[in-house]
Amino acid sequence: MRIRKKIRQRKGAVLALMVMVVLLLSMTSLALIRVGTEARVRTVKSDLQTTARLAADAGVERVLYLMNNDLAAGTWTAGDVPTYTSQPLPGTNADYSVSFSGDLASDYQITSTGHSNGHTRTVRATIELTSPIAKDFAVFGKNAVDMKSGSTVDGFNSGDPSDTEVPAKIGTLSTNNGAININNNVIINGNIFINPDGDPDSIVDAHSDSTINGDYFFLPSYYSLPPVSPPDYTATQGSIAGNNITLNTSDSGKYNDISIDNNGTLKINGDVTLYVTGDIELKNNAEVEVNNNAALTLYFDGDIEAKNSSGFNNKTQVPANLFIYGTGTNQQINLKNSSDLYGVIYAPNAEMIVHNSVDAYGSFIVEDFELKNSGEIYYDKALQQVSEEDELARFTVTRWEEL
Repeated sequence: MRIRKKIRQRKGAVLALMVMVVLLLSMTSLALIRVGTEARVRTVKSDLQTTARLAADAGVERVLYLMNNDLAAGTWTAGDVPTYTSQPLPGTNADYSVSFSGDLASDYQITSTGHSNGHTRTVRATIELTSPIAKDFAVFGKNAVDMKSGSTVDGFNSGDPSDTEVPAKIGTLSTNNGAININNNVIINGNIFINPDGDPDSIVDAHSDSTINGDYFFLPSYYSLPPVSPPDYTATQGSIAGNNITLNTSDSGKYNDISIDNNGTLKINGDVTLYVTGDIELKNNAEVEVNNNAALTLYFDGDIEAKNSSGFNNKTQVPANLFIYGTGTNQQINLKNSSDLYGVIYAPNAEMIVHNSVDAYGSFIVEDFELKNSGEIYYDKALQQVSEEDELARFTVTRWEEL
């Protein structure tokens, strides 16, 4: 009897233990299910919030894309900013609504709200009209900038001569060692901008006797030098060659090349636009002269070779009245001005050399830039005024924030 009783007690204890184990396993399973469910809910919620944010971002991107498309096509007008209400985001169940405030002068504020299954995220972007030339760069080299001994970089304002405190910038997209070479007795009155993937200590080779009155900064990751397309002139008008030649507004068009003889002058009267598919050669003491109340916009596919004491003489002394755009590849610009150079040169595939201690005013953005000894470069602050008709004008985002 005692043995049977002990056996029944042991069976009861085992049964109770098994019940407890089952309860514990059940509770653990329920807890794990709950944790898994909550994790899944959080994941779904996070995914929906992320989708809503992507939809909000897509709204801004779409507005920017359409504005720049219309700007490039010449169909954009002030205040022509797209707006949307519950615009579907393709491939998702999300949509976005976009509104704007502000204007061209004070920049546009684009507000976009994304919606995804009851979740919303809102972003706001500031969009301004700008161009590479409006970025304060006196000199920018896609590959290299070489400032020889005794040269200076500074700024001025052709629109307001009393504005004498105008800093300037130099920069490069290269990450090569010594891409910016600042020799002895060089003065940079402004900041230096470099590729965000580079090391300023290796990219900038500043000699001990140089002076940099500014700091080093990284360029935005999206910064680039967009190509320029020449005017869509159909038939060529031949070559421009000789000694003393005058071009008026009606002479704008497409030409094979330009060659000005020794001591010759190519005079520009009125508003002239030239597209030269070949080379431009200015022989000894030859000049391209932009007269007062005139302006020259020059596109060229080949090279510019200015021999001894030759070059561009912009008599207006307003850099915006002489725009030179390089539209080819592997180009050369060799200037030996006998007088100061007032102009803007944008040729992202060109090597540019300025000789003879020339003072140059404007903005010079090329592939490789070299300023010979004792030359001076002054960025013109007036170039910051960009209009929708400007060649390189683009709408860009200057500030992006989540609300």
